[in-house]
Amino acid sequence: MKAVASIFNPNAKCFKCKNKFKLKRRRQCIICKNVFCKQCSIKEPGSVFGFVSSKRYCRDCYSSSGAESKSKLSINSLDPASKTLPISISESSTPHLSVISSSSEPHHVTVPPQSEPHHATVPQQSEPIKNEHKKHKHSNYTKEEAKAQIEGPEITIQEISEALEEVKIDPVEYSLPTKANIEEQKRAIRITEGNPEEQYELLRKIGEGGSGSVFLSKKKSTGEHFALKRIILKTKQQYDQIINEISMTVMSQNPNVVSYYESFKYNSCLWIIVELMKGNLTDLIMDKAGIIPENLMAYITKEVLTGLSHMHHQFRIHRDIKSDNILISLDGSVKLGDFGYAAQLTAEQDKRTTVVGTPSWMAPELVVGSQYDGKIDIWSLGIVLLEMAEGEPPNLRENPMKALYMTANGPPPSLNDKAKWSMEFNRFVTACLTKDPRSRPDADTLLGNPFIAMAPSDGKLQFSIYIDNWIKRKKKIG
Repeated sequence: MKAVASIFNPNAKCFKCKNKFKLKRRRQCIICKNVFCKQCSIKEPGSVFGFVSSKRYCRDCYSSSGAESKSKLSINSLDPASKTLPISISESSTPHLSVISSSSEPHHVTVPPQSEPHHATVPQQSEPIKNEHKKHKHSNYTKEEAKAQIEGPEITIQEISEALEEVKIDPVEYSLPTKANIEEQKRAIRITEGNPEEQYELLRKIGEGGSGSVFLSKKKSTGEHFALKRIILKTKQQYDQIINEISMTVMSQNPNVVSYYESFKYNSCLWIIVELMKGNLTDLIMDKAGIIPENLMAYITKEVLTGLSHMHHQFRIHRDIKSDNILISLDGSVKLGDFGYAAQLTAEQDKRTTVVGTPSWMAPELVVGSQYDGKIDIWSLGIVLLEMAEGEPPNLRENPMKALYMTANGPPPSLNDKAKWSMEFNRFVTACLTKDPRSRPDADTLLGNPFIAMAPSDGKLQFSIYIDNWIKRKKKIG
């Protein structure tokens, strides 16, 4: 990036006025790609994927490209009251919507959500999204330019750091959605009034829970198989909570999030059609704990992090990451499911304090009722890694309240047999289970971790073969 490179050149000048930048703000024109001072450039507000962002132009390109007239049109088209851009994001804070359950009893005890506080917090970005700048090779300097650099004015490390910070923050600005944005997205969810069995054939029951049953179903028109969950509606509040969960799932769609297709309201029940997955990670852990190859554990973790990164970039928190809610498929896919406890951060409420989730997987800041953000999902992922390595999360056999107390006041959990695992795996688990959320890395940072680099390039294929062999072995034994 020329703007960053120019900081290290003490003789760098504005392309237009030829004045030296020194430590002044500089901008790179998105059209001519030259670097200009603040006076010779323009920053135009815009929108990228529903978020407020800015484009930089030199004044000549801004006028000749017609960007000026487009800018005026864009600003005038905004809502006159809020002057904010519409953003496609939804919110949910609802009970579980399990896609597949292997037994009639829930595998883990969960803590129901409390009501969210009604006071508004000071809007600030809770999970800053890092701007990844591509590294470009600098063009070769002439002898004269090199000499000018060497003999140029001295710039201290402090001054360079401050200037770099200014350039780093300047290119993209993000804006949290408002509650009005979220409500608009929830209203867009379409529920069909009618009998789903006219379109889907129920083949057999594959799961059952307190709120309803899950069926293997086949769409009559295409022969495709889906998971169909039938929920008996008892109250208006329950219906609204499920709509919240559906909207959160829809707005979080990603290759690493289970797909939602459609819903029906019929005979006092809500029928929800979602992607059919083979099972969840718990099924695999209960049979393969401690013997899943590390490279496949790295692949699973990478897929989960990719899904979390997508959610966190949209200012959403899953709040119930555990092996039960990580779904696996025969083709090697790994996807996040069950958005029942997921939450949307907004401009009015950019942090959460509700104590919600499953005790053994809950982060310390969540347990004590402090403000939290997407970093709680990273802690929960660390617990999932302990599950894969040792068969169950720490403190699972303790009384739930004691487990919460130990999370809040005890040392962070760790691997029982560190020597059994690679240094990369040990360090990755330690990073995820850092008690101070300010020091805990985010999803994007962890995707660049050496442990994730252990995932094979054909990880999906290798995991598919592993699952296939596991299923064949189970059938042979059982």
